[in-house]
Amino acid sequence: MWPFGKKPAFEGAAKPIMGNFNLTAQLPNGRGIQVSGYIFDGESIESLNGRMDLVQEAIERQRARSEIPELETKKEQLVGHLKGLQDALTELDHRRREKHNLTSQEELNFRNMGTNIKRISEEIDKGEQAIVEAKRKAGMRP
Repeated sequence: MWPFGKKPAFEGAAKPIMGNFNLTAQLPNGRGIQVSGYIFDGESIESLNGRMDLVQEAIERQRARSEIPELETKKEQLVGHLKGLQDALTELDHRRREKHNLTSQEELNFRNMGTNIKRISEEIDKGEQAIVEAKRKAGMRP
């Protein structure tokens, strides 16, 4: 069975090579992927496009697959940051309730933490959606 759906018509067998093509993509962490192919004498544009489409699908799958660890690491960092903010907010709230004076910087932090917590929670949600989408593109289970 052909891995990406309909098998493209290939007209190049036993024909002279007239040129070549390279498809390249940058991957996370400074990595890259490159695939080369040949253009055969008399090959139709449909045949060439079919082969190039096949290669592009494979490259896109590899790109999505290689992004997953990076997306998961970023999400873990955001979750840790969110917990730190929640702990700091709890501590400042406790101090305010106990009638301890907060410094002007602590008071400003206290007022802004709700907004910051909401923003980071939204970023975590976006990160989770990006992971699910990358896994879908890579043919993996979420």
